[in-house]
Parts: sequence; structure tokens; C-alpha cells
Amino acid sequence: MLTGEWEGPDLPRPCVMLRADGEHCLETAARKEYERLALSILRGEKGGEEAGERLDLLREFLEKADFRSLRASSEARIKEKGEARALIFKRGEEVDCVFIDR
Repeated sequence: MLTGEWEGPDLPRPCVMLRADGEHCLETAARKEYERLALSILRGEKGGEEAGERLDLLREFLEKADFRSLRASSEARIKEKGEARALIFKRGEEVDCVFIDR
């Protein structure tokens, strides 16, 4: 399960919210959201430039993220809360991933 968009006034742009649970890790959520965005862009659906920026963000995240470490961090949250939510965004030139604990 995943959520590709997350609203908030102070969120960096572009950003992507991913959700991991007992069935999907963050890597799988990122891959599915990447595929969904790519198809949306190819079909000419709404989102335009922002969708392209989010697609680039996810591509870079998938290429560079330490998924072993992210799995370890998300597994503890999944055991405690049933899910782990992470916000993916650019911090300077680097892609960053922070867990959102609500």
C-alpha cells in the first residue's frame, strides 16, 4: 500500500509519501508509485511538471537508498503501529527519507 501525494503547507516540493505495511516494504511502495506516475505521465493525465519532478525524485531514491537500513527502521514501526510512513524529498542535492510518526 502506498500514498503518492501528501498535502501540507510546509512540505518540501517535490515530495512523495510512501507507506510500508506487513505486505509491502518502502522499496516496493516506491517502485509501484514510480510505475503509477510514469503511466500517468505517458497518458497525459494531470500533474504535469510536478509529476515529472516526483518521478525523478523516486528514480533517484530507488537508485541511492539504503533499503536494508530502511527495512530495519520500518519493521519496528510496522510491529508497533501496523504501518510505517516515510516522506521522500530533496535536501539540497541529496534525496532524504524521514519517517512520519503520527
